[in-house]
Amino acid sequence: MSARSVIRAVRHTIGTHPQSEITLTAHCLSGGCGWTLAATADLKAADLAMMTHTGRTGHPAFARTYEDVALVRRLELNEGQAGIPPLPTPH
Repeated sequence: MSARSVIRAVRHTIGTHPQSEITLTAHCLSGGCGWTLAATADLKAADLAMMTHTGRTGHPAFARTYEDVALVRRLELNEGQAGIPPLPTPH
C-alpha cells in the first residue's frame, strides 16, 4: 500500500504585529559626514531630525531602515489559530 497525501493552497496575509511598533534608523549619505539617527519609533521626529540636519549642513540624502515584527496569518478565518500570538522574547 502506498502513502497518500493531500496538498492544498492556503492563502495568507502579512502585516506588522499589532503589539509591535515600527522603528526607523537613518544615516547621512554625504561622504564622510558620519551623522546617524538612533533607532526610534517616533517617525515624525525622525523626519524632523533629518530635515534639521539638511538645514544645518546642506546634506540632502539619507539611507533609512525601517524595522518591524511581521505577523503572517491565514486568510481562511485564521482556521485553527487562537487570537494574535504574543511577541516572541528577544534572545
